[in-house]
Amino acid sequence: MHTANLRRNLAVLGILLVLAAVTRAAPPQTKQEDSDGEASRRFPVSQTFNNRPFSYRMRQLSDHEGYDVYRLTYPSPVVTPVEQNNTIPADYYLPKGVKPGDPKRPAVVCLHILAGNYELVHLTCSLLASRGVPAVMFKLPYYGERGLPEGHRGLLKAPHLFLGAMPQAIQDVRRTVDLLASRPEINPERIGITGISLGGILAATVAGAEPRVWRAVLILAGGDLPTIIHHARETRELSKLIRALPEDARARLRRQMDQVEPLRQAPNLRNRARQGRVLMVNASQDEVVPKACTEKLASALGLTDKVVWLDGLGHYTAMAALPDVMQTMARFFAQDLAPELRTEPAAAPAQSARQMVVGLVRQIAAILGTEPGEGRCHFVDLAVSVTAGQGKKPVKAHVRYIRGPKWRFRLEAGLPMVGNVAMGQYTHPWMASGEKTVFQGVLDQERKEQPGNPLAMADPEHLLKLRMVQGLIGGIMLTPAILDQWITASDDTTDDKPAIRIAVKDKKNRGSLRLVFKPDRKTPETLTFSFDEASGIVGFRAWQVNTIAHDSLFEEPAGLKRKEVKQVNLVRIFSAMFNFAMEKLE
Repeated sequence: MHTANLRRNLAVLGILLVLAAVTRAAPPQTKQEDSDGEASRRFPVSQTFNNRPFSYRMRQLSDHEGYDVYRLTYPSPVVTPVEQNNTIPADYYLPKGVKPGDPKRPAVVCLHILAGNYELVHLTCSLLASRGVPAVMFKLPYYGERGLPEGHRGLLKAPHLFLGAMPQAIQDVRRTVDLLASRPEINPERIGITGISLGGILAATVAGAEPRVWRAVLILAGGDLPTIIHHARETRELSKLIRALPEDARARLRRQMDQVEPLRQAPNLRNRARQGRVLMVNASQDEVVPKACTEKLASALGLTDKVVWLDGLGHYTAMAALPDVMQTMARFFAQDLAPELRTEPAAAPAQSARQMVVGLVRQIAAILGTEPGEGRCHFVDLAVSVTAGQGKKPVKAHVRYIRGPKWRFRLEAGLPMVGNVAMGQYTHPWMASGEKTVFQGVLDQERKEQPGNPLAMADPEHLLKLRMVQGLIGGIMLTPAILDQWITASDDTTDDKPAIRIAVKDKKNRGSLRLVFKPDRKTPETLTFSFDEASGIVGFRAWQVNTIAHDSLFEEPAGLKRKEVKQVNLVRIFSAMFNFAMEKLE
């Protein structure tokens, strides 16, 4: 295999990953809400942070393997003119098997993100509860049923309301700590807090203000709120409104911000950080919370050399490391469980080598042929190194592909002879070359419809062939034994990670592959291969099917010069690239 051909094929491989956007599955069925179940019960709380007793209602919402979820409602310590904002709705995740006389358990307050997407915080709570640690999440002021008619986005249009909501959120957390401390199964001296992004920033402030917080995990958080607000795309509208205020009004807002500034509370948290009870996890290329803001908070806490950095990832692409981050967080809080209460995730059942191959092929089929649901995505991040012949230098490439619902996608690649390129589609198609200019697709004035198929102008014959390949994969999954005609798979585990070796039954293309999986025996970690004169390794930096997503994943890169072009022209480019790739593969 010649180096030129290898480079061409690597480029083709990267371009082909955009093809998954062409197949749209039927929209997922909406899940019905759980019924209210049994009538709620009322419980009093007499010892509180502000010496004001209150009571809460509790009823079961749902029953899961390993834990139950209960709905809690209780009054906010702050009374606002918005009546619905004065009641806190919370979900309490309680591990199964809690019995009177057991050692008391630690508990964790989990805070949600700015966008008001609750999937991440529910995932956090369920993971903690499955490990034996009770967890509670509640909706911050003006979110969900506590919100304004226009929803939580209304906060970003009213600076005083936004900054007033933050002190209320701090007091709401403290009241939630009161509630947890009153529960018979909870050790009141081992209550922790965690949050991601806005939740992490708020968690840092609360942990400093509330001495009863024993542990804190701060994910994608930082200090210096003014810098974050004026930097982040998500708070751009709020930043614009603040800058337009008269000087005296801006001064009042600065004083309000100072009340909820994590850096101001950091000295109160520093001693706990020194004792190893504060963990910071941050993305090295965070485009929302600047690295300088993370470093300011880390320095204030005495954690400068102890931050867990997610190398090469940004605020939203940090989703690639979500499984590892969540497991790290759960282990951190589970340290305070009595030994007899600790529960480890069930070990993955033993599988044959062929079953592991079939499982991986099913995941590939899902990534190529199944549209994720709203708020979900398929996320693939690969690092490839290939050597074509003895004495040749390895050719390296990097490809990241994210597929969402409704034609949303993002493809980034660093390819030999091409450099770094990126393309995608959210509210419009876009394409970025290098790190200078992003071409932003706009509709003609007479066309008002939303962006559609980015491969609308692709050759129908190529699209048909693609669907045939997807159908073939689906057929193989119906009768996995057919794989035995083409490959032999055998167990090749040599250390603590499961691995399989695959040999191809083809006299013309002799070679083999070795796949190493993570302990779940489903997620690939590395693939090494050798065919004739070509050999190499593929590192799976991320491999997630139907995982949690944020809309910002599909938006064009921030901070680049923008140039508007007709949307149809970008669709024409995407389609031409797809046609070129398909022709080369033939």
